[in-house]
This record gives sequence, C-alpha cells and structure tokens, in this order.
Amino acid sequence: MVRPLRKFEYLISYLIPVWLCFSCVSNAQLGRRPAKEYIPLLENSDRIARLQPDKVIAQLNLKKEDVAADIGAGSGVFTRRLAQAVAPGGKVFAVDIDQELLDYNREKIQEAKLSNVEFILGGFDNPKLPPKSVDLVFICDVVHHIEHRQLYLSNLRECLKPGGRVAIIDYKTNWPPGHEQMKYSTHELLTWMTTAGFQKKQEFDLIPDAFFFVFVPVERGTSP
Repeated sequence: MVRPLRKFEYLISYLIPVWLCFSCVSNAQLGRRPAKEYIPLLENSDRIARLQPDKVIAQLNLKKEDVAADIGAGSGVFTRRLAQAVAPGGKVFAVDIDQELLDYNREKIQEAKLSNVEFILGGFDNPKLPPKSVDLVFICDVVHHIEHRQLYLSNLRECLKPGGRVAIIDYKTNWPPGHEQMKYSTHELLTWMTTAGFQKKQEFDLIPDAFFFVFVPVERGTSP
C-alpha cells in the first residue's frame, strides 16, 4: 500500500501546481466573453460611428508597403481598413487570443477579397509577432482588457522595425458599465510606455471620450 499511496501523493503534488498555473493564466484577460456575444458589440453601428475608423486610419499616414499589426483585432473592424490602407504591397497581422474571433475576422477578410492579412493566435502577455516585423502596432479598446499591462506593452518593442510606431486608443471618460475593474488613466499608460522604452510622439483629438496616442521607441541608453 505504501507505493500506490506515494504515487497518489506525487500525482496530487503535480496536478495542484498545474491547476494553479492554469487558473492564473485564464485570468490574464479581463472582461472576457464568448465570441458570439462579443461580435455584435464590436460590429455595432453606434460603436463604429463613435470610433470613426476611417478617420483614425487616415491619421496614421500608412504607406502601401507598410506592415501593421492589429492587436486584439476582434471582429476585424480595423483589420479590414488597415489591410486596405497598406494594399497592395503591405501586410496586416491580425492578433487575438480568441480563435473564434480570428475565424470570424478571416471570413470577413475573405468576403472583402483581401489577401494581405495573416492571423495570429496571440498570448495573454505577448502578441507572438515575429521580431522586427512591424511598422505599426495598432491597439484600439484593448489595453483595458490586458491584466499584465506593463509586461505586454514591454513585449511590443521587439516586434517593431526601425522607425516603427505604436498607436493606442482607449477610453478616457464614459467607461461602459462593467468596466469598473478595468479602468486606468492616461498617466498610468504614459508611465507603462515610458518604462517599456517608448515616448509619446503624437496625440489626436478625434474621439471625444477616448485618447489616441502614437508612441515611438526611445533609443536605448537615452532618456525619453
């Protein structure tokens, strides 16, 4: 009886840490919901009117050969517009942690007859983009869903090409109900980005209740 008991104890001692680890990872996305519930919200006409995606894309001055990454791409509201903006010579990485959202996004891209989008199932703390592959990282209404924000934002630097940029849009006022635990301030964002090695280069006053910042990397060894 001693040997089976030891095996049982060993199994328990192995499974408990694994379960705890899984629990921590599963909570690394704040406010997550099933894709079938999320897609109608993302594609809602009022939301799209509020975000003014065509005007947002115009402010970014993308070139036809640029590579952009749509982080937290969701249903693809911005993926489609980014792909059109950089076509025919450019490319878009659509990154999301939800495979169902990526599948929906892919269907919409195919319906739009666009062929310059690559879909990536990202991680909670890392978008899993190729190193030095991207001219623009675009993140809209997503940072508030990330639990380990400092870590995630720090991981963006390595995926940028020289001269690359990070554009972030998120709420500054009028946070929707249910977002109480996800709120953060622009001061906090600027602190996270400074720590991650970025400085703010541009700010656009386009969406009344949201900020729209563009960051660039600071050369290593210099102060922002």
